[in-house]
Amino acid sequence: MENELKQLGLTPNEIKIYNALLELGENTVGPLIKKLGMHRQVAYDALDGLENKKMVLKTTKNNRLVFRIANPQNILDNIRQQEVVAKNLMEEINAKLVGQKKGQEIRIYEGAKAYRELIMRKDDLMPINSEYLVVTGAAMRFKELMQKSGVFERSNRIRTKKNIKTRLIFGNIGSEEAKLVKRANSEYRFLPEGYSSPTSFDIWHDSITLNSYGTGSGEDMFCIEIKNEDFRKSYLSYFDLLWKMAKK
Repeated sequence: MENELKQLGLTPNEIKIYNALLELGENTVGPLIKKLGMHRQVAYDALDGLENKKMVLKTTKNNRLVFRIANPQNILDNIRQQEVVAKNLMEEINAKLVGQKKGQEIRIYEGAKAYRELIMRKDDLMPINSEYLVVTGAAMRFKELMQKSGVFERSNRIRTKKNIKTRLIFGNIGSEEAKLVKRANSEYRFLPEGYSSPTSFDIWHDSITLNSYGTGSGEDMFCIEIKNEDFRKSYLSYFDLLWKMAKK
C-alpha cells in the first residue's frame, strides 16, 4: 500500500502517519510520535497535509486533538475533482495554443497496458463532432486486447457522447466479424481478399499512430504516435485512396 499512497502524491511522512493511524486507530498525536520516533512538528505537518487531502479527520475530545482515518471514498473523490480541474486547464491551454505553430512529437508505447492508456487518452482529447480513421488487418486482435479491461466499451461510450464518427477499413475479416468490432457511429469498408497484416494505423485529431499488436498477452505489442502535420496529411491522403478502393 505504501507504493500506492506514494503514487497518490503523499509525502514519506504523510505515508508513515497514515499507516500508523490505520494500525493504531483513532488517536492523539502522542502515540503516533512514539511509534514513529518522529518530531512533534513534523508529525503535525504531515497530519495537516493528510487533512487537506481529506484522508484524515481532526476532532477535539476532552480539549485534546484526536485524529482518525477518513472515509477512503474521499481518495477517489479527490482524483475525480483533480480530473475535472485538469480537463478545464487542458481546454484553456489548448485554446491559447490555437494558431501557434506546433513542433513534432514522436512517442513509443510498449505493451498492451500502455496502448490501452493511449486509447483512453485519445478519446478524452478528441474534439466533439470529430472523426477517427482506421486501417487495420488485425481488428479481432485489437478487440481481444481492449476487452480485457473494458476499454473498448468505455471508448464507445465516450465517442457516442462526443458524437465522434469513425471510418474503418478492414482487411482479413468478413462482414460478420466486422460487426463484433464495429464502433459506435461508424462506417466501414473492406479491402480486397488476401490483404493480411498484424498491424494498423489510426488518424485522429492532430496525430497518427502505427500499431503492431503482438501475440499472447500483448506485452510484445507496440505503438508509435507521431505528431507532425505534413506526415498526418500524407496518411490522410493514403486513407482517402484506400477508402475509394475498398468495398462496402
